[in-house]
Amino acid sequence: MPRLFVTRDQVGDGTLVVEGAAARHLAGSLRIEPGELIQVVDDAGEEHGVRVTSVARARVAGSIVWSRPASGEPHLRLDVVQGLIREIDEVVAGLAEVGAAAIRPVVAARSVTRPDPTRAAARLRRWSEIAREAAELAHRGAVPRVTALTDLAGALAELPEGARILACMVDAAVPLARLEVDAARPAALVIGPEGGFDPGEADRLREAGAEMVHLGPRVLPARRAAIVAAGLLLARAGDLDHGR
Repeated sequence: MPRLFVTRDQVGDGTLVVEGAAARHLAGSLRIEPGELIQVVDDAGEEHGVRVTSVARARVAGSIVWSRPASGEPHLRLDVVQGLIREIDEVVAGLAEVGAAAIRPVVAARSVTRPDPTRAAARLRRWSEIAREAAELAHRGAVPRVTALTDLAGALAELPEGARILACMVDAAVPLARLEVDAARPAALVIGPEGGFDPGEADRLREAGAEMVHLGPRVLPARRAAIVAAGLLLARAGDLDHGR
């Protein structure tokens, strides 16, 4: 069943009207027809079943037939601090699908990619749209936040208060897959770029109280490490124990 994110005012009177790109997606690639049921999730945390009543290329309308609290969100609040890499779009999509609440790209000392600062706003819009589309396909209950590009210190300073910081390092002694995880305490995974963090950044992580963990005996490319790590951590928090 197709799933879309909408605003609360779009469903406030028991009906739904979707216009623009979302409507073209429903009417075009998804080929929705009147009488079909779709799901929408509003920004107040409710999901709704909507019976489609009319379909046009740029406008889809329907009536709400049921509502309930939105499903699909982990109990564990998980932020991911990701060292900037060339495949960052792929990482944003994967983390949105797995269940990250926030994705925080950072320019690290060893990041090869050095983006043009004049394109910061456009870049953030693209990442946010990638996260939104991935979260819809994964049937998430909320769109993960993607923050503006910053440095490691800036990202650490913006983490939720009391977050448990877990920095993935290939030479760490503690396996992430064996950690005891309290789902009630926010967690933050920190993943470096290809080549990892330099010594100064590693010291900054320790000063912030980070625990150094590893992902096992094999070295994963940076574009996959964050997604694997997020899945392992959510599993340790019990998030993968049940299906839909």
